[in-house]
Amino acid sequence: MNIDETIELMEELLDNSSAVPFSNKKMIDCDQMRDYIDNLRLGLPGELKKAKETEENKEMIIAEANKEAEKIKAKADEAVELAKKKAMEIVSETEITRQAKEYAAQLISEAQQNADEIVANAKEKDAQIRQALTESVNKSLAEAQEVLKKNLSDVTETMQAVDKLNTVEKPEQPEEEAE
Repeated sequence: MNIDETIELMEELLDNSSAVPFSNKKMIDCDQMRDYIDNLRLGLPGELKKAKETEENKEMIIAEANKEAEKIKAKADEAVELAKKKAMEIVSETEITRQAKEYAAQLISEAQQNADEIVANAKEKDAQIRQALTESVNKSLAEAQEVLKKNLSDVTETMQAVDKLNTVEKPEQPEEEAE
């Protein structure tokens, strides 16, 4: 049973409980309410586990983006090395050498730009994932906190109502008249 279902059952228990005469209080089945509270306690670790899995997925995506960036950078480095080799092979003539150097410089520049863009995109994606994860975890924790506050308030009110019922004085019985 998940947390939402447990909360719905708690609400039903409160809605279907008998009213205390002359007040807006209700009598509830404490054992049933305790069972629901225990279910909530057991369900919270599952919600926290989901948040942790989301965090782990984020790390995996970042790792994959970094691997992809490394692959592209390696390809760019290979292209640079290839350009350097080609430039060295064409050293026989001055004009050809100059053109080869320009071409190699252009390839290096393009490869560096591509690598910089990939790294920047990976960092931006990382920031977006971290932001979304932070918002998701904060939202889940805030919702869990609100549920716990409401449940604690409901339990406190119920306990106070039970205490009040136990302390209500019994009505006085009329004394028998003396004959």
